[in-house]
Amino acid sequence: MYKNIQNKWLRELLSWATVLAAAFLINILIREHVFAITKIDGLSMMPTLEDHQRVYLNRLAYNFEDPKHGDIVVFPAPHDTRDYVKRIIGLPGDVVEIKSGTLYLNAEEQKEAYVDAVTTDFPETIVPDGHLFVMGDNRHPGASLDSRDPRVGFVAVDMLKGRVDFVLYPSPHWLDAE
Repeated sequence: MYKNIQNKWLRELLSWATVLAAAFLINILIREHVFAITKIDGLSMMPTLEDHQRVYLNRLAYNFEDPKHGDIVVFPAPHDTRDYVKRIIGLPGDVVEIKSGTLYLNAEEQKEAYVDAVTTDFPETIVPDGHLFVMGDNRHPGASLDSRDPRVGFVAVDMLKGRVDFVLYPSPHWLDAE
């Protein structure tokens, strides 16, 4: 009788271990390939995204559509282990320029309601094939390390980890692309 109880207990333990292992693997697959919850770290996307907010990262977005102007994207920082969150300003072939504090895209002045001020000029630049020009919404000098800085430069499209679509915490809301 003791052996039957021991076998039953072992089968139950094995059953629970299998369920937990499957749940763990499914969780990893979802986080790496479908969506993730990401914490905003820093002020480079102010006022759109604030420090310590939690956002929904749509990892499938660019499996079904191409990146668009205004999308907020996550990609690995080129010089350390963090991820950056920035807005797509220029797509492949676009001409990006900032003069007198105003952003021009393909020689057209851009109205960016999400930016209070663009304070530094940037020379006319053509976005190469397969790459994007990204900037933070906080355009004050030194506030955002983005494509204007040679340490970041253009971001390869295949480096994107996903698109930020929704703020979860502290006040849930959808993000508009423009």
